[in-house]
Amino acid sequence: MTQSDTALLQELTDLLRSLVDIPDEEMVWLRQAVKPCSFPAGDTLFRTGVQDGSVHFICSGLVRYFYQTEEGLERNHTFAGEKTLVACLGSYITDSPCRFSVETLEPTRTLQISAAAVMHMEQRHTCWIRLKLRLMEHVALRKEQREADFLLTSAAGRYRLFLEMYPQLVQRIPQYHIASFLGITPVALSRIRRRLNPG
Repeated sequence: MTQSDTALLQELTDLLRSLVDIPDEEMVWLRQAVKPCSFPAGDTLFRTGVQDGSVHFICSGLVRYFYQTEEGLERNHTFAGEKTLVACLGSYITDSPCRFSVETLEPTRTLQISAAAVMHMEQRHTCWIRLKLRLMEHVALRKEQREADFLLTSAAGRYRLFLEMYPQLVQRIPQYHIASFLGITPVALSRIRRRLNPG
């Protein structure tokens, strides 16, 4: 790996160790298991209907998670930028196809942990089981918060929450994708933005 890849591996190490204690020998194994990947804008890390238990650590770039209706309409679920883990937990946990897709909105570089390596982790050391539980807790809390936002908050309120949630990404996400995330039309989003920023 290049010197740049080594620095990115350290960022991955720091992220994982901020969640759980991981022995040095396990991090050595993980560093050998990851693979650098590059994706152009508009490519997919995960695709609806395809089983994929791998995990990506975003080194640079931006992705969106989205569902597609039977009519072909896309509904954005969340966004992820640098120093974020991206996975289809449902596919990994239930051994079933992904129900959503993850698309790159920018050229994106990741460190990928293959599905085989992810499956092997839990047999190696209990730290990886604890990590999975922490990640599942994080996903469950985010899902609960998103459901509450839709049920209890106005569209304008959801937009304000979006700005708080993604302050580093908001300028990089196209407005129509933000509107989809908020469950409103781009026209409605434009009106909300004008009301919040009248000048």
